[in-house]
Amino acid sequence: MRAAPLDLYDASALCLAPPPGRMAGIFGEDACALALRALAAPLLAGETVVAVDAGNRFDPYAISRSASALGGDARAALSRIRLSRAFTCHQLERLLSERLAPELSRRRARLALVLGLHESFRDADVPYREACALFRKSVAALRKIATSGVRVVLASHPASGDRAGFFMHLAREARPMLLVRREGGAWGGTLWLDEKRAPIPLLSGK
Repeated sequence: MRAAPLDLYDASALCLAPPPGRMAGIFGEDACALALRALAAPLLAGETVVAVDAGNRFDPYAISRSASALGGDARAALSRIRLSRAFTCHQLERLLSERLAPELSRRRARLALVLGLHESFRDADVPYREACALFRKSVAALRKIATSGVRVVLASHPASGDRAGFFMHLAREARPMLLVRREGGAWGGTLWLDEKRAPIPLLSGK
């Protein structure tokens, strides 16, 4: 039976709760802002979130506006998010492999958001083979964290060009995976919960 369409908010909220051992993904145009807006609810509920920004995509206003729209304290919501930034793929790999798990443990956080993961690996100054090795280590580190019970959520804009394979790999691995697109001024998209169930369309909205 075909699943009923979901709105964008409900679909993105589902992506904050992947099953144990899986990473979730919110991908597509404006995906990072969408993921940050979805974080407002768990932050307002008192949850601590550790975020890693690999593509200069973190926008605190996306969280604060969403928190205010939910009737919550935007300042309190923002106080519960811990942000680390990486500017190169080498920095990102070290951050994910060596620092993220201890930081999650120290903060007693059970939700990690990684923004723009694939973007660091598109640096043409880094040889492709080296970028592939660093990417594999980064994904392996996130898988290990996901198996520890932490909800790992990836958010990225789409990619094109000769290194688009990094993005495609993440899109295949992440479940649930929300792919959003903008057509004619309206949002639309599809949610894949897992490999067994049919994709769920999103209700179109402005």
